[in-house]
Amino acid sequence: VHDDNYVDRLSHYYTVIFLLFMQITVVTNEYVGDPIHCFCPTEFTYNEIDYTNYLCWVANTYQIPFSKPIPANYEVRRTDEITYYQWVPLILLLMAFLFKLPRNIWKYFAYTHSGIGLKRMLDLVKMTQGDTPEDRKKKLKTVAMFLDQWMTNISPHRGGCFPNQRSKVIGYFGIGIGRHHGNYLVFLCLFTKCLFLLNAVGQLFFLNEFLGSDKFYIYGYEVIQSILTENDWSRTHRFPRVTLCDFDLRQMTNVQRWTLQCVLPVNLYNEKFFIFLWFWITIVAVLTFFNVLYTVLLIVVPFNRKSFIKKYLKIIDAYDRENKDLFTQKLTRDFVDKYLHQDGIFLLKLITSNCNTVMVTDIVQELFDVYKKRQLNLETNGVAHFVHEQGEPNPRHHVTPRKGRTVHIREMPKAYLESLV
Repeated sequence: VHDDNYVDRLSHYYTVIFLLFMQITVVTNEYVGDPIHCFCPTEFTYNEIDYTNYLCWVANTYQIPFSKPIPANYEVRRTDEITYYQWVPLILLLMAFLFKLPRNIWKYFAYTHSGIGLKRMLDLVKMTQGDTPEDRKKKLKTVAMFLDQWMTNISPHRGGCFPNQRSKVIGYFGIGIGRHHGNYLVFLCLFTKCLFLLNAVGQLFFLNEFLGSDKFYIYGYEVIQSILTENDWSRTHRFPRVTLCDFDLRQMTNVQRWTLQCVLPVNLYNEKFFIFLWFWITIVAVLTFFNVLYTVLLIVVPFNRKSFIKKYLKIIDAYDRENKDLFTQKLTRDFVDKYLHQDGIFLLKLITSNCNTVMVTDIVQELFDVYKKRQLNLETNGVAHFVHEQGEPNPRHHVTPRKGRTVHIREMPKAYLESLV
């Protein structure tokens, strides 16, 4: 069951898999193979060679181009010290955790604090695909009744701390966010997408600080420029393969300082991994940015929500674009805005992405029938009463057609009233 789209899945699922693959590969090369080899003098014994390799690996190395002389001052040499290669596996694991964190935040608040068993409901709807038509209709009706109870309990008037003051503030600004306003899941989804975007952009800057390089967040552009100019893009100061190592070796009462040249085979893998990771995170950040804009557009513009529901109402012959009846138009508009709210439509879209339109059509039909019967109370003599929110009928409720003539619902034919129900 998926309760996210492909862009979110790209951020928290495929990226985590790739990072874990990178970590396993780097760990294998570091702890199974030899991550560093230092060019030792001939008088070094095998034990001293092993000691030198381990010490230079732990104590960091530094890079000085062959075109420049090695400074005599040891402090000056350390200005280009390389400190990241020992920590690459842990950093990749941390990055994988950060990419997974927004998804876990969504699951925690959506599954346990939304007032509806989101995953269980999606599982139930998906399992009905293999049932007989009778069993499927019965289960989908149960799902519709559960959704009806969940949506009818949405009300901005609630208890708690300072309910009157909060209602005044919400009424003044015209903005209310939460379960009692019918947009909890929608804004939680937007918040999660913003976390994905912030995480993707922030990790580019994080890698820049971790690698200790200058402007790693433009590394990909430099590689593309090198390829276009036919230069060797793999020769970069960010992932040097040949470095220098200074260390002291105590022999009896003498302490000798050595400067050895070392090779880092592990940087051959780090270079390829991090350039691919740069392009991957950049693409994820760009796609997530447009995904956030699209989500904001869906929240702000109500046309998409109405067109989504009207599509299914047309399938069940409950809505006709050519029908100019104001009562039907108002009933449809209230069904979308005052009954389903944004969270209800969001849940129906989740069901659509996990199942097929047949399931959603049956659920929408059940919900629309329940809502319509709740709004219309038919009497045996054919008189229709419009039911207020408090449940009291108003027999004189009327509808004003486009031509301006006032027609009371009491005056409508009984056959037309039955067609509404």
